Amino acid sequence: MATAPKLREELASLRIDRSKRSSHGAGRAAFWVAVLALALVGGGIGAFFLLHDRISPPPAVKVDTVRLMSPGQVDTVLTATGYLESRQQAAVGAKAPGRVARVLVEEGDKVEQGDLLAELEHADLDAILASKQIAVKYAEAVLAEAKNHVAQRERDFAREQALFARNAGTQVALETAETEYRVAAAHVDALEANVAGTKASVREAQEAIANLQVHAPFAGTIVTKDAEVGETIMPGGMGLASGRGSVATLANLDQLEVDTDVKEDYLGQLMKGQPALVSVDAVPNSRYRGRLREIIPMGDRTRGIVKVKVTVLNPDERLFPELSATVHFQPARSEREAGADTKQMFVPAAAVVERQDRKFVWRLEQDHVAQVSVTTDGESRNGLVRVEGNLQGGQRVVIDPAAELTEGARVRVLE
Repeated sequence: MATAPKLREELASLRIDRSKRSSHGAGRAAFWVAVLALALVGGGIGAFFLLHDRISPPPAVKVDTVRLMSPGQVDTVLTATGYLESRQQAAVGAKAPGRVARVLVEEGDKVEQGDLLAELEHADLDAILASKQIAVKYAEAVLAEAKNHVAQRERDFAREQALFARNAGTQVALETAETEYRVAAAHVDALEANVAGTKASVREAQEAIANLQVHAPFAGTIVTKDAEVGETIMPGGMGLASGRGSVATLANLDQLEVDTDVKEDYLGQLMKGQPALVSVDAVPNSRYRGRLREIIPMGDRTRGIVKVKVTVLNPDERLFPELSATVHFQPARSEREAGADTKQMFVPAAAVVERQDRKFVWRLEQDHVAQVSVTTDGESRNGLVRVEGNLQGGQRVVIDPAAELTEGARVRVLE
């Protein structure tokens, strides 16, 4: 039975040490108790503030933004949107139909009045022109021969007149000489008319060739190239079925204007010559001076609008037709003043608080406010006043703040 003690020893080695297990479990239990306690404390604090906000909520405030604007924008009496267009713009094509032989321009090229833009094929007309020019030379040679002949007949007639005056000639010879001279002179007149006709036919052929050349009708910039070599040009063409109608579109970019629509209700605020500021989406950091050129005397009764044209007085190379633009119509005053484009800081006049010769605004910072000292310049314009201080465009300030508002106070923004 010697194996029995050995078996008991092996079974004892498999026994679990419960003292170590209980120590480790107590530590884990203490950790979770601490976590639970912190959660309860945090929840209690949150519940306290939630209950506090319900019992005594933070004051509700209205807010607006700090704006970076030019003085002209502040004084805007009416705003309208539209598109840029060139007052002088043309789709340029040939006077006669034909196939394009060469195009001499590309988009963006600047051309002068009369410059050759493109040319249609005219080899057949060249041959006709050459034939007519030869006909002119032949007619002129025949005319020269006839003039020599009439000169001779004139001398013969003069000789017969002299002989007849000395009773040395006969009446028949005198009349024959006179007739031959007059016939020769009439033949010269006919040949001169023939020369004039052949020259006119030359000019006709030259004009036909010129009609196949496309020239710039005015100085400007090529904004679109509408045809390529080999394509057919058809005056008045409206598509592939009838051929292209133009070779290129030419626009004078020094004479740009905004084509915009204004509601009938606001038409009384506008007048011809009124200054304006023009902002273009493609050039966001610039403002252009404008002037109302024309109120088109035709309304659109279905939309209740009137078309208005506003001239851009100082266009640059960044502007071109079909760009979207916004017109800020200004009160009637000098264009120079209307064109002031310096960005300045404006806030609603209702945001400025004045106490004891000191001015400040309440700036919203997340859910509380901070007092920011400012100085103002000038009177309120359209509800806005220019300020200087530790503010930035886009920041929010409190409108009509309550007198009891204090530094760092929590607030609730009214939407």
